[in-house]
Amino acid sequence: MFVPNVLLGMSGDKVVPSLRHSKFKVDATCPGGFTLYRGLCLALSNKIMLSWPNALGTCQDLSGTLLTIDNAQKQKNVEDFITEHYNASKRVLDLPPVYQYHYIDELSTYIRQEKYIQFDIKGCNDAHLILSEHRNDSFSSYEIVIGGWGNTQSVIRDCKQCISKATASHSPLYCTEFRPFWVSWGSGTIRVGEGREVGTGTFMEWSDPTSHPVNVLGISSWNTMTYWRYFKDPYNSNFWLAGSDLRHHGQWEWFPEEDFVVFENWLPDQEESQQHSPSRHCMQMSLYNNFKWVADNCMQNRKFICEHLSTSKSPFG
Repeated sequence: MFVPNVLLGMSGDKVVPSLRHSKFKVDATCPGGFTLYRGLCLALSNKIMLSWPNALGTCQDLSGTLLTIDNAQKQKNVEDFITEHYNASKRVLDLPPVYQYHYIDELSTYIRQEKYIQFDIKGCNDAHLILSEHRNDSFSSYEIVIGGWGNTQSVIRDCKQCISKATASHSPLYCTEFRPFWVSWGSGTIRVGEGREVGTGTFMEWSDPTSHPVNVLGISSWNTMTYWRYFKDPYNSNFWLAGSDLRHHGQWEWFPEEDFVVFENWLPDQEESQQHSPSRHCMQMSLYNNFKWVADNCMQNRKFICEHLSTSKSPFG
């Protein structure tokens, strides 16, 4: 199997910890460490996070491989498997009816690296966000209002309480129900949308000709309470897949077989920027992105799914 030198440890050997005594669920009809699910023998790393090469090696230690997904039905089965076997930790913040930003420090690393955020909001009106370069909303900040003016309009501003740069006339918030939203700011373009897939359901966008970095995020209400729900650590909800373009940049293959990736499930609007990034060569999918694929830094620690191919049974018999 081809493994570039960048993926090797200081001694030149791969570091491959064993998962045989981990919290993997076991089924008697699959090899040790795997569970049978809709004809697939799968193992989920509930407690362990590894880099992509170490995850690949660990799955091989279990006589399996990192998960490959080559059709829509298998993608759906894997989504259901993760949903049933993994409990993602979410936080809910209840904000009082006061216009004062509460900064979410635990998401700062994710915000700086990924340049988007997803969250669920419940409230009758006026959910406010601030995207700032520093922990100060007085300068170098983008302000976003969702469902302002009695839940009739949303806006993007280039500073706190400044003139609107983009507007949308709609009623996006519900008083009694959480609704999913996302905000992205890659390449100086601020986009806001509804739904669980970044890049779809966009209802506002504006490009800043003199954009500034976004390092922190704050949220606020106005004159009624708002409720915000998000993953406490989005990276804990990411799972390595066997896809990589390490052999040929921009040409994605399933390792270790080196079959080309034909079926695709990339996150919209990020395929080009992430797929061909000079530092992101390994494929992962996330609960955070509604199980869409993204390219990621191979040396980051993520959860992962192993598959035992030779004993997996047909899902139709």
